Amino acid sequence: MKFFTKLYLVILILLTATLAFTEYFIINISLKSALNTQVDTSLKQHQLIKYAIQSDMLSALQTGNENVIEVATEVAYSTANTMATDIMLLQDDEQMIYRTASVAHPIPEDGVNKNQITYITVYDNGRYYLEMNSILNQAGLSCRIVTLTDITYIYDNVQTMSRQCAIVFLIIVLVGAIIAVVFSNFITLPIKKLTKIGEEFSNGDYSGRVNITSKDEIGELGSVYNKMADSIEDKIAQLELAVKQREDFTAAFAHELKTPMTSIIGYADTLYQKDLSEDEARNAAGFIVNEGMRLESLSFKLLELMTLSKNDFLLEEVQMADFIKDINDTVKPAAQKKNVRLFFDYEEGYCKIEIDLFKTLILNLIDNAMKSGSPDVAVLSQSQGNKYMIAIVDHGRGIPAAELKRVTEAFYMVDKARSRQQHGAGLGLALCEKIAELHGSKLDIRSVEGEGTAIRITLEKLEAEDDEE
Repeated sequence: MKFFTKLYLVILILLTATLAFTEYFIINISLKSALNTQVDTSLKQHQLIKYAIQSDMLSALQTGNENVIEVATEVAYSTANTMATDIMLLQDDEQMIYRTASVAHPIPEDGVNKNQITYITVYDNGRYYLEMNSILNQAGLSCRIVTLTDITYIYDNVQTMSRQCAIVFLIIVLVGAIIAVVFSNFITLPIKKLTKIGEEFSNGDYSGRVNITSKDEIGELGSVYNKMADSIEDKIAQLELAVKQREDFTAAFAHELKTPMTSIIGYADTLYQKDLSEDEARNAAGFIVNEGMRLESLSFKLLELMTLSKNDFLLEEVQMADFIKDINDTVKPAAQKKNVRLFFDYEEGYCKIEIDLFKTLILNLIDNAMKSGSPDVAVLSQSQGNKYMIAIVDHGRGIPAAELKRVTEAFYMVDKARSRQQHGAGLGLALCEKIAELHGSKLDIRSVEGEGTAIRITLEKLEAEDDEE
C-alpha cells in the first residue's frame, strides 16, 4: 500500500471516528439532560399528587367518611384533570383501584420502597412514558401510586437530532475526504518528486535535485538527498576522471615505450645487417643513444613516482636562502649552455623539507622553464608571516588555458613532439606535484600562452623561536 493511500485512510478514519464519537456523545448527553430535567419535574409532580391524596384522605376521616378508597379515587381523578397527567392507584395485590390511561404499569426491578419514589421508563403502543412509583399507607389503606408522564417528545427530539447529525456527519466526512485527498497529495508530492528524481539518478542522470520549500522533516530529507546526490556526483566525476587518467596513462606509457624501442630496434638492425660508413654508423648509434636516454629518463621518473606513493620521508629543518643558493650553483652550467639568463632571490627563512626531493622539484621546474624558449628564468623567494613562497617565472611560450588543468597528469604533454626531442615523457610536473603534496603544498600554476608561466610553491615557515634555535 502506498504512503499516499495510508495517509489518506488514516486521516479519513480518524476524522470519521472522531466525528461519530462526538455526535454520539452530544446526543447521549442531550438525552440524559432532557430525561434528568423531566425526572425532576415528574418527581415534584408525583410528590404533590401523593400529598394531595393523603391530605384529602385525612380530611375525610376527620369528617367521618371512612371510605378511603373512594376518597383516594376522587382525589386522583380531580388531580389528573387539574395537572393533565395520568394516574394509577393499585392495592397491594396489584388490583387496580383507579386509572386514567391504559398503559402498562410494570413493577421496577428493585421493587417499590414505601419511603422512596422509584421510576422507570415504559414503552407502550409506540409511546415512551416516565413512570413514578411510591407506596401510600393511610387509614389502613396501602396502595401503589403510579404517575405517568409522556416523554415521547424527548425521544422524537433525539431522533430528529440524530438525523440532523447524520446529515452533518455525511457532509463533513465528504468534505473531509476531499480535504484529506488534497492534504495527502500535498504531503506526498515532495516524496513522489524525490522518488522520480531517485529513479532518474539510478538510470544515470545525476543532475536532478529536490526543490526544498519547507523546513520540516520532508524538507530535511530533501536537503540530505541533495547533499548525498552532490557527493555521489562528485565521486562519480572523480572516478570517471581517474578511469580516464588511467586509460591515458596506460596508452601514453605504451606509446612512450613503443616509439623509442621501434627506433632502437630499427637502427640496431641497420647496424647489424648493413655495411655502413663511419658517419652513418655514428648517426645510427646517436639515435640509439638518444632514444635510450629517453627510456632511461622515463624509467627513473616512473620509479620516483612509485616511490613517492609508498614511502614516508623525513623532513629536515633547512635555511631556504642557502638551499636556493645551492640550486643556483647547480643549474648555472646548464643555463649557460642553453644561453638562458638566471635571476635568483635569496630570502631567509627556515622550513622543513626533504632536501633531495625538494631539490628535484625545483630543478624540474627550472628545467621546464629553460625548455620553454624563454631568454631568462627567475627563481624568487619571499618570507612573510608563517609562509615561505618560492616562484619560478619564465617568459616562454606559455601553456594554453585549456591545458592548465591537465599538465600535472602523468604522461600529459602540451607539445608532444618538442617534449620527445628534449627526452621528455610528460612525467616532470606529475612528479613535482607529488613532491609538493609530500610537503603540504601544491603547484600553483599560472600561465598565459605566448607570454610565459609562473609556478609557485608555498611552504609552512617555522616560528621565529625555532629559527633562533
